[in-house]
Amino acid sequence: MSMNLYTEYRENSGKPELVLLHGWGMSSQVWGEFAEQLAQYFSLTLIDLPGLGRSQEFPEPYTTDAVVEILSAHAPDKAFWLGWSMGGQIATAFAARYPQRVLKLVMLASNPCFVQREDWQPAMDEETHSQFENSLSANVKKTLNRFIMLQTQGAEQGREILKTLKTLLSGLEHSAPELSLSPLREDVRLLLAALPMPVLQLFGEKDLLVPVSAAEACTQLTGRESIVYAGAGHLPFISHQEQVLDDVLQFLQERVA
Repeated sequence: MSMNLYTEYRENSGKPELVLLHGWGMSSQVWGEFAEQLAQYFSLTLIDLPGLGRSQEFPEPYTTDAVVEILSAHAPDKAFWLGWSMGGQIATAFAARYPQRVLKLVMLASNPCFVQREDWQPAMDEETHSQFENSLSANVKKTLNRFIMLQTQGAEQGREILKTLKTLLSGLEHSAPELSLSPLREDVRLLLAALPMPVLQLFGEKDLLVPVSAAEACTQLTGRESIVYAGAGHLPFISHQEQVLDDVLQFLQERVA
């Protein structure tokens, strides 16, 4: 599936490739200073997901599989991948389909199954998610503002981060805000558990979108390391930037035995 995506490449000659995938309702601009720090150590590929930010084209139906297929034409042949929120879910699916192209995967404030199921409780409850879908149909702008409040509420530096997100959101014109929400209903747990490459799972203690209980659940699911940042909400790469950067660098720069 050929489709234009907004892609920004920041080359750092001789440095390994790293792909950054943002979450729903945002664009790659959300990485901000965190991307600037990473650019010292990697050649970065920043992508706006289909129908979000500056990527105006999008698939119909809008599924994780469709997005993965589109990303395959824009991502490096071999790279580390770091996905935040829904971006982590999509990065997981990409790694499952193209394991030879993903050297290591970092999931940041992400959940392999964002909406609760009988056998997966560490997620958003069905009623809350349904209300969110309905309000999005009624008023996109109001719902997006509520969404960024949920990302920062009760977290360290919450007010400052909320201001940053509001400024970012004011400059975005998503072409598919409703359709692009649909991957959050998908379940990539089996894909995540079967990934052959090293995986690091990072969570915020105060995250209202991905409950902290998901950290232990993901560790049990994958047998991989999970780190929880005390006081962090849904954006630990902003509120706990130095800690997250240290952990990401240590993980990505370790040699695979």
